[in-house]
Amino acid sequence: MKSIKMLLVVVAVILTSATQAETVTHPDSVSLEIENMLKDFKSTDGKTLEVTLFFSVSEDQKIQSLSVASENKEVCKFLEEKLANKTLPADWMKGKIYELTVVKPLC
Repeated sequence: MKSIKMLLVVVAVILTSATQAETVTHPDSVSLEIENMLKDFKSTDGKTLEVTLFFSVSEDQKIQSLSVASENKEVCKFLEEKLANKTLPADWMKGKIYELTVVKPLC
């Protein structure tokens, strides 16, 4: 009987975790906004510009602990200045660390 109760608790936790994961909004809107910010930048290889952002969301829904990785140092500095303390929609989870990669093809 004790095993069945434990199994039910584990299943309930798994289902709750899966349900909560679906409520997090996909960061598409932020990706598009970053692509728009980068429209004037050129990549070093002339084909794509790849940027990876690491950040967490503060209690007041702002980007904090921002780190930007790209081969283009000018892009890193630009995005760090633009995105620092930017307010995010309420559906972003506070305290969670996000990794967001944006690949912008250049025509």
